[in-house]
Order: sequence, then C-alpha cells, then structure tokens
Amino acid sequence: MTEGPKIDGYDVWGRLGGGGMSDVWLAKHEALSVPVIVKTIRKDVRDALGQEIAEARLFEEARLMARVKNPRVVRATDAGLAGNTPYLVEEYVDGIDLAELDRRRRAAIGLGLPLWFVATVLRETCDALHSAHQAGVIHRDVKPSNVFGSSDGVRLGDFGIAVMRHENPREATSGTVRFMAPKQFRGEKIDRRTDVFGAGATACDLRYGRVPFDSMDETLAPDVLPKLPPPRTPEEAFFQTTIRCMLEKQPGRRLATCAEAGRRFGSLARMLAPAPFGAVQVDRHALRIGPCTLFLEVGDLAYAKVDVIINSAYANMQMRSGVGDSLRRLGGDDIEEDALRSGEQPLGTVVLGKSGALRTKHVLHAVSAWNGVSCVGRAVSRAMLTADELGCRTVATVALGTGAGKVSMEMCAHAMIRALRWRALLGGMRTREIYVYFPDEEKRRIFQEVAEESLVDLETQPILHELGLPVEAQEVRGEGATCMDTSNPTSSGRATED
Repeated sequence: MTEGPKIDGYDVWGRLGGGGMSDVWLAKHEALSVPVIVKTIRKDVRDALGQEIAEARLFEEARLMARVKNPRVVRATDAGLAGNTPYLVEEYVDGIDLAELDRRRRAAIGLGLPLWFVATVLRETCDALHSAHQAGVIHRDVKPSNVFGSSDGVRLGDFGIAVMRHENPREATSGTVRFMAPKQFRGEKIDRRTDVFGAGATACDLRYGRVPFDSMDETLAPDVLPKLPPPRTPEEAFFQTTIRCMLEKQPGRRLATCAEAGRRFGSLARMLAPAPFGAVQVDRHALRIGPCTLFLEVGDLAYAKVDVIINSAYANMQMRSGVGDSLRRLGGDDIEEDALRSGEQPLGTVVLGKSGALRTKHVLHAVSAWNGVSCVGRAVSRAMLTADELGCRTVATVALGTGAGKVSMEMCAHAMIRALRWRALLGGMRTREIYVYFPDEEKRRIFQEVAEESLVDLETQPILHELGLPVEAQEVRGEGATCMDTSNPTSSGRATED
C-alpha cells in the first residue's frame, strides 16, 4: 500500500483514491479512534503550481466546507501542513458514491434507479446545496460521483472547486463538462443557479443513465432542449418538468434556488416512497429483510454451500489467519495465490477470486476494517452489488472486520444490517438468502440483538400519496404536470396544469 503523509494526531493507513490534483487517504483520529478522510495535493501538482498556491487552494476548500452547516454536507474537521504537504481532514462516509451505485446496478440487473430514490437523493442534495448557498458558497461540481449514499442518507462532498458567491472563479472554466451550466463553459460570472443546473443534470443522469446534453455545443445552444424519454406516468412527467426548469439555458428562466427544486423533489419523494420495513423474525435465528432472509449460524464459513462466499480479507490479501486461513486450508492454496495477484487493496474494496475446492461458485474478498476503522458498510454494499452482477441467490459471510480488524461486533452488526436493508429497499436484489457465520453463541447473540435494534425504528408505515393516474387514451405530456397539491394529506395528489 502506498505510504501516506505523516500527520500528528492521525494514523494514516493508505490511499483510497484521488483526482486530477489530489490524493485521498483513509486515516484514524488517534485520540478519538474514529475513521477520517485525509485529502492532500499531489507533489507534482504542488511543483507545477507552487507551494503557496497549492496550500491556498486546499485551505480554501477546507474553509468553504467548514462554512456550511448541514448534516447532508461532508464536514471538514481539520486542516494544516505535514512538512510541506498541505492536508484537509474530512469525516468518513461509510457508503459508495451514486455514480458507482447507478452504473453497477444497471450492469447487474438491467434497471436504472427507481424514481422515488432519485427524487429522495435530489431532495437531500438540493437541501445541502441550499445551505451552501446560504453560506455564500457555490459548489460548481455537482454530479453523481460527488454525492455519497449510505444507509444513513445522502451526503454532498468534494468542494475542491467551490468559490464564494461574491468572488470570480479561479479559472476561466472549472467543473465537470457533462454537468456544467452554460455560464461555466463561457467563464462568465456564476451564482447559485449554476448549482441548480448541475443538480438538474445529476437528476437526469441518475434516472436515465445519461446527461441531458450530448456535447458542449448542445449545452451552449439556446434552442437545444434536454434529451428526455417520453414520460410514462404523471409522476415521471412532473419529474421531467422539474428538471427542465432546472436546465433552462438562460439563468433568468431557470429555477432560482435549490430550495425550490428540493421542495418539488420532496413532494414527489413523499408520494412515491415505498413503505419502510424492519426485520421480521421468521425463526429463532433468522430475520427477513425485504425479499431476503438472513440466517445467523454458529459454524465455519468454509463449509458453506452457497453461490458466493464473502471473505473478511486483509489489505495485503494474504490468507494465513482467521477466516481466510480456514477458506484456504479447505479450498486450496490456489485461492490465496489468486487473491495475492490483485495486490494490496484499499479498505472498502471487494475483489472477485477463485473458489478452489470450496462448495461455492465464487469467493469475494472484502477488505472491510483496519485497526478499529470500519468500512463495513461500503464493503457490504459493493459485495451485494457484485453478487447481483454474478446472479447469486445465496450468500455466506462472517461478521466482517470483527477479528484482526478490531471492529466491535455491535458496530459490525449495525453497519451490515443497515447496508443490507438499504440495498433491499432499492429493489431488484437477486440474493434471497444470506448466511452469517459466527465462531460461538455469544457473538451470534450480540449480532442478533443489534441487528433487530438497528431496524426497530423502521416499522412505522407512512401515509402514501398517489400523484394520479393518466387519463385513459390520453398521452402523458412532460409539460403537463407542473404542480402538485400536497396541502391535504388525504388528497389524491393529482397533477394539475399551472
């Protein structure tokens, strides 16, 4: 694993990723023993820009993030210099970005994200953006890969090119081309409606798997409209009307605020939201979560007869202790040799490997914890996406990270169960049975207690609203549904012309 920067008060483990200018590292706050993200400017970028400019950029990002007080925004918690390396410390979100979720879900089951989910994501993203705008901050890079989803909700991150509203942008053009508003392309002065456009393009991409304009020329052309498929329902028509208003080429005709966009998405999300579900106990040690049944077993994972086994893997991919050693001894050394060929892996990574002589078709190596730092939620989300891609209906795993990773059984249970519920709630999950193995009865008892408690708050059934059915033999038009009457909670919520 690439060695990270030496920062007083933090134990930096390894590189998670990066972008055009930065490296992103996973670390542990030594005093608080919690995971954090450390962002640094790459040395080659510092050499090109100069030390002073590189420091100023990263510290400005930290200050702008710290200005925004909203639980839907990834928080900046620290910044400073480690030698000549400027760094920014952010809270860690134990989930995956929505670009990865959408791409892999489409590949696995051939379906895009459901409309209720996209509306919920945009409601929360717009709320985060509105708080940023209230603090005078323009994000400038709203896109699915900067929105992180987990069982605890949606978080907006990466303020790397954000600016204060009253300041001119640092460069003539900055942003991600496919999500940029016309004024961003032209290098003209921007305002909060720039982020309204980016949020509209994000909504389009998450729902339809493509951005509304195919090129920069189309984005700039005043007479080219967003490319949207014909709506099949009034709900879809209302959604499309909203994003059309967000994607107006002329800022004066665009929705003025993310707050207004968020209200529209919120109305749609409330009307379409599926009934939440908790855990239903179907046996003494079995819980049903949506379409999937979770069996809690005392025994050895290596003997499981299922479609896929999830190994609690180490970053170096060696299988000489713990669960990995049991799998190797029963399945053969070629399982480890295959895993080692992938090299060291960041936390949260899931690697598909050989199954050897084990009674399973596949082995997934999930790198989920290190020294008490838990990436269990991220690892479970990726493992279940991989299981869907492989068409697996039965899965076996252990309580990830509770061995050498030093994650408590309680933390593991909460992270695993909430991640599984979040995945099941999205729908389209192919897995129907998940077996979790424990070395003894006491650990199973602790896991089951926390699993049930983690879902007890999700039993309440909300009042569901119907937006309205299309008139028989009449085409649903995208420009038709422009408002919804949500003043009466018992009304049908019929779309009306404005």
